[in-house]
Amino acid sequence: MLSGYALICCQFVFGLVFAVSLASKVRSRAAYAAFVAAVPGLAPGIPVRLAAPAVIAGEAAVVVLVVIPATAVVGFALAVALLLSFTVAIVAAIRRRQKVTCQCFGSSSSPVGPPHVARNAVLLLIALTGLAAGLDPGQAMPGLGVLVSAVLTGAVAAGAVLLTDEIADLFRPNH
Repeated sequence: MLSGYALICCQFVFGLVFAVSLASKVRSRAAYAAFVAAVPGLAPGIPVRLAAPAVIAGEAAVVVLVVIPATAVVGFALAVALLLSFTVAIVAAIRRRQKVTCQCFGSSSSPVGPPHVARNAVLLLIALTGLAAGLDPGQAMPGLGVLVSAVLTGAVAAGAVLLTDEIADLFRPNH
C-alpha cells in the first residue's frame, strides 16, 4: 500500500510541476522568447533552435507519461534524465559565474544558484521514488482516503517546488 501511495503522490508532483513549467514557457510569445533567451546561458554550444523545442517536448512527454499508470515508470525515467541535464546546466552556469535567470516556471529575475540545484535534487529524489514505486509489482490501488492524502501531499510538495525562488528570497539578505 505504501508504494501505491508514493506512486500517486509522485505522479501528482511531476504532473503538476512539469505542467506548470511547460505552460509557463508556452503561454505567450513573450514567455517563450524569455525562455529561448535563457537557453544559451544554460546550454552554451547547443543550438537554441534544437534545445528549446527539446525541453518543451521533454516536459510535455513527462506530463503525459507520469499521469498514465501504464507509462508512469517511463515518465519518471524521462524526468530523471531531464532533471540531471537541467542540474548539470545550472551547476555549469554557476561555475562560470554566469548570471542567467531560470525560466523554469515563468519569468524570474533570480539568477540560477544553489537553491535551483537543491530544488532539482529534491525533484530527482521524488522522481526516483516514483520510479521505484512504479516498478513494485505488488502494489494495490489504495483506498479513497489514501488516494486523497497522496494527492494533497503531492500538491503541497509541488507548491513548495514551484515557489523555490520565493522561498529562497526569504533567506537572502536585503541589499
